[in-house]
Amino acid sequence: MTRQKKSRKSGPLAPRKVDRLSVPKVASTPKKAKGKGRPAGSRLAPVKPKEISNQKVPGSTDPRHGSKKPIPLAVSKAALTPAEAFAAIEDDEKLQSLLARIEDGQVLNKTDQAYVDSQLERYQALAAELGIDLEAEDDDREDDDDWEYDTSDMLDEDLPDLDKS
Repeated sequence: MTRQKKSRKSGPLAPRKVDRLSVPKVASTPKKAKGKGRPAGSRLAPVKPKEISNQKVPGSTDPRHGSKKPIPLAVSKAALTPAEAFAAIEDDEKLQSLLARIEDGQVLNKTDQAYVDSQLERYQALAAELGIDLEAEDDDREDDDDWEYDTSDMLDEDLPDLDKS
């Protein structure tokens, strides 16, 4: 392989491209330069009355696109129906235990008493809304006491003997 030494001469590596004959450009009539969009800060600029009349939709004057409806960022719980809320209060274990303590004669602290009061008020309001008569339920319970089964009411002789058959 033959080798060529580097040369210190600076010269073109290839012949230059010859330019075409330059044709002088004729200046045409000056035209308005094509716009590059709206100017800075134009979306918040007040709309001129002339532009409002040209618009097809005479809606909001805000030129921004899209919906302005707020988007909820947290999922909200579905509201309980009155019947479900009524059942939830009846099944509340904390409330039942506090009511049992009151029936036993114990005195509740302020927070527990406030909880019992608020739940009972809500219970009564829901009962009124649903048309449930709480007084009638109490009367029914008193009437049931007369009809309770008591073994002392019956004699063993009156009962049929089921073992014989």
